Amino acid sequence: MRLLTLLLLLLTGGGQACAQGENNNWAFNFLYGLNFRPSGPAFFATSFRHSAGGCSAISDASGRLLFYTNGNTVWDSQHNPMTNACSTCDGAVAQLNAGFGAHHSTLIVQRPGSQSLYYVFTTDAQQNLLNGGLSYTEVDMSLRGGLGGVTAVRNVRLPTPTLSSKITEGVVGMQHSNRRDVWVVVHGLGNSTFYSFLVTPAGVNATPVASAGSRPSTNISMMKFAPDGRHLVRAGLYAPVELFDFDGATGLLSNAQVLDTDVANSFIYDFEFSADASKLYQTQGRLLGPGNAFDAAILYQYDLRAGSTAAIRNSKFVIRKSLLTDPDFRAMGDIEIGPDGRIYAISGNTLGIIDRPNRRGLDVNYRPVGLPTVAVNNITGISDHNLQNIVRLQPPSLDYMAETACAGATVSFAPYEIPTGTGPLTWTFYDPLTGAADSVQGPSAARAYPVAGTYRIKLSTTLRGQYYFSFRNLIISPVPNVALPDTVWLCAGPTLLSLPTQPAGSTTRWSDNSTGNQLNVSTPGTYWVEVSNYQGCTRADTTVAIACQVPNVITPNADAANEAFRLAGLQAADWSISIYNRWGGLVYRQERYDNRWNAPNQAAGIYYYLLRNRRSGQQLKGYVEVIR
Repeated sequence: MRLLTLLLLLLTGGGQACAQGENNNWAFNFLYGLNFRPSGPAFFATSFRHSAGGCSAISDASGRLLFYTNGNTVWDSQHNPMTNACSTCDGAVAQLNAGFGAHHSTLIVQRPGSQSLYYVFTTDAQQNLLNGGLSYTEVDMSLRGGLGGVTAVRNVRLPTPTLSSKITEGVVGMQHSNRRDVWVVVHGLGNSTFYSFLVTPAGVNATPVASAGSRPSTNISMMKFAPDGRHLVRAGLYAPVELFDFDGATGLLSNAQVLDTDVANSFIYDFEFSADASKLYQTQGRLLGPGNAFDAAILYQYDLRAGSTAAIRNSKFVIRKSLLTDPDFRAMGDIEIGPDGRIYAISGNTLGIIDRPNRRGLDVNYRPVGLPTVAVNNITGISDHNLQNIVRLQPPSLDYMAETACAGATVSFAPYEIPTGTGPLTWTFYDPLTGAADSVQGPSAARAYPVAGTYRIKLSTTLRGQYYFSFRNLIISPVPNVALPDTVWLCAGPTLLSLPTQPAGSTTRWSDNSTGNQLNVSTPGTYWVEVSNYQGCTRADTTVAIACQVPNVITPNADAANEAFRLAGLQAADWSISIYNRWGGLVYRQERYDNRWNAPNQAAGIYYYLLRNRRSGQQLKGYVEVIR
């Protein structure tokens, strides 16, 4: 199923179309996967101990995990290995023949028209000299009491173009333009030919559609389909990046455009498109110095709407470059768009996130630590393993994206395109606390979200008398809690500015570039702090430190000098004052101090004062000696 959207409007037939959840669960390396919930993604435990280089999981339409595989073993929803479970099967743990280490070697395809049958396509690895080619295995979810089992259709080899022909590592899937069937695409080894196999309600058509590419392949094919179904990007091992047109009706690829030839000292790990198919992202390791180890990890962006092929090439932009010598170096690997429209990237031992992938340049807000790590040594494992490989749907005729935003933002909503013949578009917004709804009509809408939370939006319309609707969940992230006093008085030595504890993943920067939770202020001046949380929301505040002087001796002896307890440099009326004798007895109190206390009717000696600013709450404590 398509990776980029939570909504699907089936404008090819009657009935209502709702959000699809087939891609709501990912499973990848080192016992972990990712579950996409309405409140945001979270790691969950799996039995995925090792990857064959390919990771693919499938859920049902409601988002319930069905099974996942690395191309060698299939695990069910209870994380147990799936067995050969048909009436003529042996009951042993099913063994699929993906080559161990093969890049993007596994793809799950639901058999069109069936609620229970799935195919797992696998490719061989260069470590096995790519001898195994492309094969498929059938999973029947009606077996084993609904947990699923592998049928007698196991490891069936497909011709490319013969049964002994070799193909590169890597397999991708795209829905047919009829919105029912599925194309499964691989690339020949040592030639420029793509092979597209069609999966229909009758099963897998073993006669491929062959397309001539532009350049012979190397051992690996890094491939991705664009969400609009019109393009496929491909690069081989140390081979140029090429963008092809794709015909969803015929399975043919054509019109190769070379986007990048600077690959001699680098390895392209993966590609991904933005939800609106306007941007292409590329992760790459580069050799910048001597030796064989990649010492730079780079995330690039291309603007596919820049114009000519040359203009697209020239739009190549570095979103992030991490050097091996950097203290925060994070190796990059595969990237994948989630059902929330954001792009997830292997980033060291966790996942980075591109929050707004439809935008240009640094406005995409890439966060190297997009999800706070959990207490394991490695979430994603070796960086050449992919996060998820799933068939992409032909784009619905009506689609839009609700980007993650910060509390206080106004979010705009607009479809990517409006199908001909549809009625007015209606946007409905739901209050998460009360469920109350209000609606507006128009090709676009805007909504202010002052409070963090998860909000539901419905887009509805009519076509040929039929009503269609779809839902999206919009996550509004909280803004950090940052509050400094307007003024800090430096009267009795340095003052410590402190912030409340921030959520995990937040970063703090003070005006002196320090990053702690506190700042010691000892000299007059202006000080500021800026805090960003892991969702990319930022808040800043400023304070002014003013020097002042609180006397520690007064001499009320009628000589007109130092007669009263006067606050120099302070607005005395902003402070309340309490004065105590050495036994703790209160001898004087005034809510708005007037600088006139001269110890009337009090003996000479030591007295203690407490000053409290009525606006900021700041307190000053000390003693004053009365000499007569």
